[in-house]
Amino acid sequence: MEENKSSIGSIIGTIIIIALIILGGLYFWGKRIEESKNIQSLTEEPVTEEEIQAERDAIVETNSSDELSSIEADLNATEINNLDSELNVELE
Repeated sequence: MEENKSSIGSIIGTIIIIALIILGGLYFWGKRIEESKNIQSLTEEPVTEEEIQAERDAIVETNSSDELSSIEADLNATEINNLDSELNVELE
Protein backbone atom coordinates (compact mmCIF):
# COMPACT_ATOMS: atom_id res chain seq x y z
CA MET A 1 0.00 0.00 0.00
CA GLU A 2 2.94 2.33 0.70
CA GLU A 3 4.26 1.86 -2.88
CA ASN A 4 0.85 2.72 -4.35
CA LYS A 5 0.73 6.10 -2.54
CA SER A 6 4.23 7.09 -3.65
CA SER A 7 3.57 6.24 -7.32
CA ILE A 8 0.32 8.24 -7.32
CA GLY A 9 2.12 11.17 -5.66
CA SER A 10 4.88 11.16 -8.27
CA ILE A 11 2.33 11.03 -11.11
CA ILE A 12 0.38 13.96 -9.64
CA GLY A 13 3.61 15.91 -9.12
CA THR A 14 4.66 15.30 -12.71
CA ILE A 15 1.25 16.44 -14.00
CA ILE A 16 1.46 19.64 -11.93
CA ILE A 17 4.96 20.42 -13.21
CA ILE A 18 3.92 19.85 -16.84
CA ALA A 19 0.83 22.05 -16.34
CA LEU A 20 2.98 24.84 -14.90
CA ILE A 21 5.41 24.63 -17.82
CA ILE A 22 2.53 24.79 -20.33
CA LEU A 23 0.91 27.75 -18.55
CA GLY A 24 4.24 29.58 -18.41
CA GLY A 25 4.78 29.01 -22.12
CA LEU A 26 1.30 30.30 -22.94
CA TYR A 27 1.89 33.38 -20.77
CA PHE A 28 5.16 34.27 -22.52
CA TRP A 29 3.66 33.54 -25.95
CA GLY A 30 0.73 35.89 -25.22
CA LYS A 31 3.14 38.55 -23.96
CA ARG A 32 5.16 38.27 -27.17
CA ILE A 33 2.05 38.63 -29.34
CA GLU A 34 0.95 41.69 -27.34
CA GLU A 35 4.36 43.34 -27.76
CA SER A 36 4.35 42.75 -31.51
CA LYS A 37 0.87 44.29 -31.76
CA ASN A 38 2.07 47.33 -29.80
CA ILE A 39 5.07 47.76 -32.07
CA GLN A 40 2.89 47.37 -35.13
CA SER A 41 0.37 49.94 -33.88
CA LEU A 42 3.20 52.42 -33.24
CA THR A 43 4.51 52.14 -36.77
CA GLU A 44 1.17 52.21 -38.56
CA GLU A 45 -0.03 55.73 -39.12
CA PRO A 46 -3.24 56.38 -41.01
CA VAL A 47 -2.56 57.74 -44.47
CA THR A 48 -5.02 60.25 -45.81
CA GLU A 49 -6.24 60.35 -49.37
CA GLU A 50 -4.59 63.76 -49.82
CA GLU A 51 -1.17 62.32 -48.93
CA ILE A 52 -1.63 59.47 -51.38
CA GLN A 53 -2.70 61.88 -54.12
CA ALA A 54 0.29 64.17 -53.40
CA GLU A 55 2.67 61.22 -53.77
CA ARG A 56 1.01 60.19 -57.03
CA ASP A 57 1.28 63.73 -58.36
CA ALA A 58 4.95 63.89 -57.41
CA ILE A 59 5.65 60.68 -59.29
CA VAL A 60 3.75 61.85 -62.35
CA GLU A 61 5.54 65.22 -62.31
CA THR A 62 8.99 63.67 -62.62
CA ASN A 63 10.59 64.05 -65.98
CA SER A 64 11.40 60.95 -68.01
CA SER A 65 14.36 62.63 -69.70
CA ASP A 66 17.87 61.44 -68.97
CA GLU A 67 19.37 64.92 -69.34
CA LEU A 68 21.40 66.09 -66.38
CA SER A 69 19.36 69.26 -65.92
CA SER A 70 16.09 67.25 -65.84
CA ILE A 71 17.47 64.83 -63.29
CA GLU A 72 18.76 67.69 -61.16
CA ALA A 73 15.37 69.46 -61.32
CA ASP A 74 13.58 66.26 -60.24
CA LEU A 75 16.05 65.79 -57.39
CA ASN A 76 15.56 69.35 -56.18
CA ALA A 77 11.78 68.94 -56.31
CA THR A 78 11.89 65.76 -54.22
CA GLU A 79 10.89 66.17 -50.56
CA ILE A 80 13.44 64.33 -48.42
CA ASN A 81 13.05 66.12 -45.07
CA ASN A 82 10.74 63.50 -43.49
CA LEU A 83 12.09 60.50 -45.34
CA ASP A 84 13.27 58.68 -42.22
CA SER A 85 10.38 59.66 -39.93
CA GLU A 86 9.07 56.08 -39.89
CA LEU A 87 12.43 54.82 -38.66
CA ASN A 88 12.49 57.17 -35.67
CA VAL A 89 9.69 55.39 -33.79
CA GLU A 90 10.64 54.90 -30.17
CA LEU A 91 10.08 51.36 -28.95
CA GLU A 92 8.95 50.69 -25.42
